[in-house]
Amino acid sequence: MDIPKRYLSLFILIIFVTTDLSHAEIKVEILNHLGSTVQFHCKSKDIDLRDQRLQPGGSWSFQFQRNIFGRSLFFCSFDLPNGRRWFDIYEEPRDFEGFWIHYLWRIKPYELCKYTIYKVGYSMRRDGCFNWN
Repeated sequence: MDIPKRYLSLFILIIFVTTDLSHAEIKVEILNHLGSTVQFHCKSKDIDLRDQRLQPGGSWSFQFQRNIFGRSLFFCSFDLPNGRRWFDIYEEPRDFEGFWIHYLWRIKPYELCKYTIYKVGYSMRRDGCFNWN
């Protein structure tokens, strides 16, 4: 069976694009807008980012390569003044908009507000605020 060259070229292009895009870097940053120190712990199914502590106005970030199947998920627990709260800080498909994007979360007592920062062009968009899980 002889495969035409155009199909072979298309196949190679698809392999290149999917391999390249699966290694795209995503950055998630957490900014403390509570007015007090907060302790939290973030992880995925396979990666434990350990306990973290943020002073008021402080920030902490992590970077990762998204799952090739588009199922990346990182969740965090926060010890807030009003109790322990959980949130899926990065969840596909909700958060995925493209590659080399920076997601900023402003942590507040009763909600988290998400901003998307596009590294190409350096523009920022407020995506909205979410309730704790």
